[in-house]
Amino acid sequence: MAKEAIVRINNRMGVLAQVTKSLADMGLNIEAVIATVEGGDAIIRLVTGDHQRTVDALRDQRLAVQEARVVVAEVEHRPGLLREITEKLARQHIDLSYLYGTAAGDKCLVVFSSTNNDWAVKVLNE
Repeated sequence: MAKEAIVRINNRMGVLAQVTKSLADMGLNIEAVIATVEGGDAIIRLVTGDHQRTVDALRDQRLAVQEARVVVAEVEHRPGLLREITEKLARQHIDLSYLYGTAAGDKCLVVFSSTNNDWAVKVLNE
């Protein structure tokens, strides 16, 4: 389980660079990120190595930051892994709200929010 910082900001060219610049300047490592557009807004979800410093840095930019508890699983990067994870969760009637991931080498980081994050962690650890 981890915390995710969520920024909703008017979408314009360079907004992701603006949001992430202060994190880079502070030496904060982004472990996973997804940026999407809804209507005229950019929604940026970040999991970092230091959640509280991330939130503080974003608020220092006068950005409205929301926080959410998410499941973060570091798993082996291999074909079929996402299918295995999602099938396990579906068998336990755990509905995903959203999911994103990042991969490097033989490791993969999967981040998601569900209808029951605590139960999802237990299911994945079985």
